[in-house]
Amino acid sequence: MDEPIVSVTKNFVNLIYPLRCAACGKSLDPLEEFGVCRVCLNKIRQNPKPYSRSCGLFFFERAYSACLYEGALKELIHVFKYKSKISLAKILSKLMIDFIKENDEILYGIDIITFVPIQARRLRERGFNQSRTLALNLSKEFGIPITDALKKTRLTKPQNELTRNERLTNLKDAFKARDRLKIKGHTILLIDDVMTTGATLSECSKALLDAGAASVRCLTLARGI
Repeated sequence: MDEPIVSVTKNFVNLIYPLRCAACGKSLDPLEEFGVCRVCLNKIRQNPKPYSRSCGLFFFERAYSACLYEGALKELIHVFKYKSKISLAKILSKLMIDFIKENDEILYGIDIITFVPIQARRLRERGFNQSRTLALNLSKEFGIPITDALKKTRLTKPQNELTRNERLTNLKDAFKARDRLKIKGHTILLIDDVMTTGATLSECSKALLDAGAASVRCLTLARGI
């Protein structure tokens, strides 16, 4: 179909079934391609402290976070994650990609990309793993191989329902490496959507290091405030 015809068709459909911003619900301009209005995009704040050192408290080398987990971005992540709005992966991945390009040391020496796994029951409920979707887009953008390196070995309570101390114990030994041969000796970039206490990233990093990884660096879309 020719581009002018596609454009006219899209505009006609938008008149009958107007697109809504996934964050605020306002009608979208046809030129707003990401499913998010410009106002909400402009409200997303970059993380002023782009990384956290492990300082001996965590098993990862460093944890980077692109943005702050608040306002419009918090709502977008919620819709993406719990309402299966997979189309939002494009803009959420772009925020991470732009952040990496501004902080290119993130990828220095990285051999493979992996992601935080979710429980099989939650995977069935959602139909996808949001962290895997983000990781796939980063792998394609930067040409770094991705591997399904980790599995969750037991049921755990949702982290967002727990106190800081409870989060640290809830995930203890909850992750295990799938294939040591794919991990051994590699420097790994571990992807997740949100970092709060760092407990999830640390436990996943521990499982990777126990399987022989040389080191683990982490990257999340957002950092809790």
